[in-house]
Order: sequence, then structure tokens, then C-alpha cells
Amino acid sequence: MEKTAAPEPSCARLWALGLILVLTAAVWAQNETGDDIRFRLRTRVDLVLVPVTVKDTDGNLVTGLERDDFRVLEDGVEQPIRHFSSDPFPLSAVILVDAGLEPAAQKTLQETLPVLAGVFGPRDEFSLTVFDAYPRPVLDFSRDPEALRLALAALATETPAAPAAGSVTGGPMTAGPSINTVPVGPGVPSPVPQAAKSVKCIHDALFAAGMALRAREPGRRRIVFLVSDGRNSRLNTHDFAETRELLLAEDISVYALGVGSARLALGTTVLSDYAGATGGDLYAPMKPEELARAFKRVSEQARYQYTLVYAARPAPGGREYRRLKVEVRQPGVSVRAREGYFAGAPQH
Repeated sequence: MEKTAAPEPSCARLWALGLILVLTAAVWAQNETGDDIRFRLRTRVDLVLVPVTVKDTDGNLVTGLERDDFRVLEDGVEQPIRHFSSDPFPLSAVILVDAGLEPAAQKTLQETLPVLAGVFGPRDEFSLTVFDAYPRPVLDFSRDPEALRLALAALATETPAAPAAGSVTGGPMTAGPSINTVPVGPGVPSPVPQAAKSVKCIHDALFAAGMALRAREPGRRRIVFLVSDGRNSRLNTHDFAETRELLLAEDISVYALGVGSARLALGTTVLSDYAGATGGDLYAPMKPEELARAFKRVSEQARYQYTLVYAARPAPGGREYRRLKVEVRQPGVSVRAREGYFAGAPQH
């Protein structure tokens, strides 16, 4: 941990001491076995955590950058970086799979889903949920790759028949969300009216994923793997603004893998909106082998981000959205970071 300058007298001394205590609780400590213990940096008071991905022109991760290579601007004003890390984080991931894909996209997905079981490390945890009109948890959070492999294998063999014209659907794909037949607790979107299987509520699915991730232990990179064609219904219980606020408040990044028709609408879908707002990324693989590679790249990208922390001014007026921009003093690279955060945002 870096040395902190001596605090100034009077009121400044108290403020500096408070900041030191918060930062000290947030940096890496060592337990008796030498393993890292990562304490989560919260943004409730005046600390803002900004995970950053830097890529070269070929899309490869750029490593070896230092604190002085970065600039963080809040509403156009540069902020001093108080803490910097390039250490990898263990992941807490929700794998969110669109259950209403067209046959060709569904076939591609079925061929590659088993790859997902091998992209996580021993310290990562993951859950699996499918969605259309409702999110349906398939696997609760686990660190067992075999459990994920079995869940993905079972999911890959599902071939739901298309509903007849004008019909409504029922059954597990449209029932309210549950885990092991037990309904999920508060925070999961309320049921929407019965509708055809083609109805898909991406806002609600991501909101449910956000609520599940907010309860995970501190010190993890929280992400959502969203595999979808981007079609989104007007029957969502939650809207984009509300879902985005939850994701930003809980430091959750959305990594979207656009399949099917999403490949023809890059940059103009709800997938790109969430990826850009949360500092995640969007991939649009064309072939099964490209989708398999995208799964692996997402896990590496999320794990090996740079972490920048700065102290922001209070929000005296309550809830306030502030825009963020991260720049890197190195030519020929692209930078991905969340577009903003909510200062004084209420807890959901």
C-alpha cells in the first residue's frame, strides 16, 4: 500500500484521516496463508471505483500500464487517482441466456454452451438463468464447474416447440422465477401478463441478475454474461434507467454476446446500451467457434481490468448522475469503462 501524506491541521486533518481509514479498509491485505483478501470499495460516500479495460487495435488486452498512464474525468473535470491496481479479481457471474432465439441462433448456442464451464477459475462463482417473458434460474451460485457443465448440457438439449399463432404459453419457461422450485425472494421482477413465447423482457432479466449479484461477497468483479438477440418487449416491469441505476450502484458490468439478428444491429440495441453504460463489452460472433472464443475473452477481460479509485465531491442535492470518461496516455489503444455513476443513489 502506498504511503499517505501527513494530514493537515484542523478540519482538513479529520477529513484526511477519514479518507485514510476508508482506503486502508479497501486495499489488499494478507491473511495467515498469504492469500489476498479483497475488501470491496463502496461508492456510497465519496469513493468511486472505475474498472477499466484497455485493448490494442487487434482487440488484445493491453497490460503493464501504471497509474500515471490514466486520466479520470468526472463531468469533464480531471480527478486525482487515489488508488490503482492491476491485480486480477475473482468473478461473480450470472450467465443470462435468451430462451427465445431463432432456430439457427439457438443451434449455434447449443453447440458452444458447454465451453462456458471451462472459462471460470477455481475462485470464481457463477449462476445460470434463462429468460424470455420471465427470468428462470437454472443453477444457483456455485464454484463447481461440473455442476455448471451439467446445467449447460441440460439447457443445450432443450428444444422448446414454437407456440401456435395467437396462443399463450405456460410451463417452466414462463413461470415465475424460482430456485429448486422455491420462489425467489424480493427484488425479482413481478410477473407480466401471459404472452407468446417470443416476448422477451431483457430489462427485467438484468434487474433480477443485478439483485442476485448485489448479495454476493465483497472483493469480486460482478458481471453478467448476457447471450441474446437483443429483442426486447414493452411488457418489462423495469425500464432501462431503473435497471442501469441498480447495475451501476452495485458495480456490475454487462458483457453481451449478440447472436442471431443482434449481429445486424450492432451499436443500436439494448445490448450495446447496457454494455456501454456499465463498462462491459459487446461481441457479435458469427460462427460457433467464434462464440466459444468470445466466452473465453469475456472472462479474461472482466478478470484482468485495471481498477482506478478516486474521491468525488458529495451530492448535496441527493441522487445525481455524473458522467465519467477515462483516457489512457498511450496511442493506438481503445478504452472501455462505465459511462457514469449515481452519486447519492438510493439503495434498492
